[in-house]
Amino acid sequence: MARSRVLKDIPPLRFGEGRDCTLPACLALATGSEYDWVMGVSGAAFTSTIDAATWDPLAAAPLDDATLSRAAQATGTKPDVVGPPFDDEMRALVLDRVAEAIDAKMPPLVKGIAGPPEYGLIVGYDEEGPTFLARTYFDKTDKPTKIGWSAFADAEHGLVAFLDRGAAPDRAKVAGEAIGHAVATARDNEDALRNWLEGLRDDARWSDTKHAGAAAFGDHAMRTILADKRRGAARFLRSVRSIFSSSPGADILRAAESYGYVADACAKVGTGPFDGSVAMRFLDVGSRRAWAKQLDAIIGLEREAHAALAAAKDALH
Repeated sequence: MARSRVLKDIPPLRFGEGRDCTLPACLALATGSEYDWVMGVSGAAFTSTIDAATWDPLAAAPLDDATLSRAAQATGTKPDVVGPPFDDEMRALVLDRVAEAIDAKMPPLVKGIAGPPEYGLIVGYDEEGPTFLARTYFDKTDKPTKIGWSAFADAEHGLVAFLDRGAAPDRAKVAGEAIGHAVATARDNEDALRNWLEGLRDDARWSDTKHAGAAAFGDHAMRTILADKRRGAARFLRSVRSIFSSSPGADILRAAESYGYVADACAKVGTGPFDGSVAMRFLDVGSRRAWAKQLDAIIGLEREAHAALAAAKDALH
């Protein structure tokens, strides 16, 4: 008799609802971890990256293997990544591993299975076919999307990350490493934000209405991701403040406050689900300048956060 099972307690995944970084969100759901914890320990909460040429929102999303590895380790798991295309022998092994993962209630992560190469979760399987059920941010309904082997095409569309249980993390150790990572990436982060600011002030970029609409979408998506990251950073730092002594703890709280202000600045201009009115509003030079003014202030807030985290890092050693 053909085996089948679906995890019914994995909710639909949607952008604009406070879990906009798909890799940390899916890993948090798979492991039963707090989203803000995963965001912080993975380093995703503290970074900014940009495709300065096209403003592709995917460039702003933390989807790299290093983020996956850090996040998994800090949730007490280790990723076992398997990339398509799969031959017949490999298909049999993948199906068995999916069944084992679902039975253990540890759904595997899957990349780009039903749209752009963002992460989702395989939440069910049916050997008849076989058929897999996936939750992704691009599902057309609230029900999981049904997929077959043809959806596992390449490293960007169908890569699977199984999660093997490991030792429970030392929370103080990984929290300290996260702070160190934030300090180490501060310069790259500021460079990305300054490239973003230059793009906003480049009126030539916005003169072509067709391309400006795509740029408005990219900007809105990047702003939503930035707000989500910094909101996660603020919550993460507040949650780990009690782990440390009063001296680094005070600096950690200062950084959390600055990151909270960054998220607020993004929200003032607009975050969440994108619609046509966002693009039309953003074609107005006044709206772009208002966002540029906020982004300029954000760069200052980020510098304050990095200085506080550097002081906390020094106090920890």
